[in-house]
Amino acid sequence: MDNLYTFLMELDKLKNIFRRSYISDLTRNENSAEHSWHLALAILSLKDELNIDIDIAKTVKIALVHDICEIGAGDISIYDPERSKKEVNERKYIDQLSATPLSFASEIRELWEEYEDQLTKESRWVKVVDRLLPFMMNLNTSGKAWKEQGITKSQVKDVNKVTALEAPKIYEWMLIHIDEAVRSGWLIDS
Repeated sequence: MDNLYTFLMELDKLKNIFRRSYISDLTRNENSAEHSWHLALAILSLKDELNIDIDIAKTVKIALVHDICEIGAGDISIYDPERSKKEVNERKYIDQLSATPLSFASEIRELWEEYEDQLTKESRWVKVVDRLLPFMMNLNTSGKAWKEQGITKSQVKDVNKVTALEAPKIYEWMLIHIDEAVRSGWLIDS
């Protein structure tokens, strides 16, 4: 129980990692734990609505653990030019966490690596929805996070390439809203 207690209190730290995305009422930024929970619920919702052929239990697990690395590395915006440098800190933290003498700690490592490698349908669908939710949050908040970061139309399209490949219908829907966001002044037209 002592190991479990220590492990769960470590995971609780994800609640203190704040993202650029705002919650829907604009009162604050969301934290990474809330994002992971919302991501899992979105995947459960989309699976049946879009008839996605995935191992849903595994996909939800990946969704719930994919950002645990941010406890050690922090959250860096998908649009930050320094984003590629955070992988070293993420991996270092996952190595440390997986050394915990609990079987789920090693499973977290496997799930996290699967997400990072993007070789399975489950990991790619988590990535699709991981991109879709912040997009939706920006639509809901009149592009607040986009405007604060000076994000362009081409950046949003580039970040969502995985969606174009894995979920073309969702990407078509996104393109319509990207154009509307440009017209509304939420995204820079370039």
